[in-house]
Amino acid sequence: MSQKAAQDLQQFDLRALHDTSQFLSSSLDREFVLNNLLLTAMSKLLVTRGAVWLYEEEGGIFELAAQKGCNDIVGKTDSIVIEKQMDGVVTGEDVPEILVSSNIVLAAPIRFSQRLIGLIGFGKKATGVEFSEGEVQFVKSLVNMSSSAVHNSLVVDELRTANRSLDAKVQQVNTLFDLSKEFNSTVDRARHARLLSLALMGQMMASKHVFLVSRSDDLLSNKRLHIVSCSGFKESVATDEIIEKICEVDTGSAITGLYADQNPWMASTGIELIIPFVQQGATTGALLLGPRMSKQPYTSGDIEFVYALGNLALTAVQNSFLIEEQIEKEILEEEMRLARTIQENLQPKSLPRIDGIDLAMLALPSRHVAGDYVDVVELTDGRLLLAIGDVTGKGMPASLLMSNLQAALHVLVPMDITLEQATSHINRVIARNTDFDKFITYFHCIYTKSNQGLQYVNAGHNPPYVVHSDARVDELEEGGLLLGVMSGVEYALGTTTLAPGDVVAMFTDGVTEAMSPEEEEYGEERLIKVLQGHRTGSAQQILDAVHQEIIDFTGSETMLSDDLTM
Repeated sequence: MSQKAAQDLQQFDLRALHDTSQFLSSSLDREFVLNNLLLTAMSKLLVTRGAVWLYEEEGGIFELAAQKGCNDIVGKTDSIVIEKQMDGVVTGEDVPEILVSSNIVLAAPIRFSQRLIGLIGFGKKATGVEFSEGEVQFVKSLVNMSSSAVHNSLVVDELRTANRSLDAKVQQVNTLFDLSKEFNSTVDRARHARLLSLALMGQMMASKHVFLVSRSDDLLSNKRLHIVSCSGFKESVATDEIIEKICEVDTGSAITGLYADQNPWMASTGIELIIPFVQQGATTGALLLGPRMSKQPYTSGDIEFVYALGNLALTAVQNSFLIEEQIEKEILEEEMRLARTIQENLQPKSLPRIDGIDLAMLALPSRHVAGDYVDVVELTDGRLLLAIGDVTGKGMPASLLMSNLQAALHVLVPMDITLEQATSHINRVIARNTDFDKFITYFHCIYTKSNQGLQYVNAGHNPPYVVHSDARVDELEEGGLLLGVMSGVEYALGTTTLAPGDVVAMFTDGVTEAMSPEEEEYGEERLIKVLQGHRTGSAQQILDAVHQEIIDFTGSETMLSDDLTM
């Protein structure tokens, strides 16, 4: 150092430097430290402009942290990038151009343990003269002695920020815990929607949102999402296009969210953020959020909270759907049970006992209720009416149509009309009261004991077999079209005579179309063979033989693909 510089440094008083360092180190408040650092330097240097920028390592930029007399640079050079490294105090041409543009003519990096933590700069001296070597040395010494105070204030700032963040996290966890109890205490989706709306407003200051959830039966398509809650938006904002795009996101996007500035298709909707919820590769819900009332952007921490909150609401809503489905299922099962009871009451509770005739009946629905119909009615003069039918389809619709058939037949029984006329009447009733795709295959016959004659009409049904005592087989085919195809159809009467030992087997296609595990049909040939082989047994023995063979063929009675009646 030259003698002149030494004299200048002595003028600024080394003790003053030491006292300033001690004074700054006594405080951990960043604003206090930086402002007093500026004031001390500016008063000694006789300058009216001074500023401090703090270095952000992550972005490689300097952020304006304090300034005196530099109001004109606020908003212009709040963030600056200095590519030219400064090893020490610089003046004149060595000052980075971006600082010169802000009328900074002397600058020095602030380092702590070789780590760059900031930058301090000053304007021209009020006297208009150049900075002396001693003044430059003073700035260098002041910055070096104050760097630990600046560093300590920054560390305290970071700790305070971390503590605030930790406090916020604790508060969020407590909020989520309380909300989880609220969500799980009810299955009322309107209540779920209110809780979600209040939580988003209270925690995120988000007054606009749409909450979408898929039902369990939508997961196979992975395309449908239903609006559960909507506030501030019109429900039309959840367009099919947006829902389709939401359903296409991957797990990573679900966690980080979709931002409007990154997705042009969100720009025109007013949606600021979309957080999808993905479970096992399927999109099960989404939260669409508008801008925050504070105008602040959504941070990664905000998304984590909203993601957890949304999952709570999603689980609660899905549970409410499942409970509703379970209740509906139980109600349906009860209704089906009652329908089954009613249908069983429509069938003969016992078979007539008539000398010379042996009767047996089997009716197995493939579901709770059946579309097959079987009936036995004693008429006058020792006659016996037997009927069997098969409604298209299975389950409740088929059972209702079967009930109509039963009612129509029993209305006609007391009337003095022929089998052909009765069949035509029944056909008109069915054709007028059913759709074009609903029809019934039907067969009924009257056996007259006195002459052993059998009159019948077959309306498109599987032809019953007459297995004679010598094992010959005849089919009862005379009749006409299925019931319900068209009104006004005429039917033909078929007749035959039964001899002692003859077996009449009436059945629905559930018998012949019973499927093996290899998807092979039982078929008519197998049925005829069993009937022939057991023709000398009682009616019940013959029926049991057929039933057992079908069980053996299909592997299980529960594997029936259609109602089975015989």
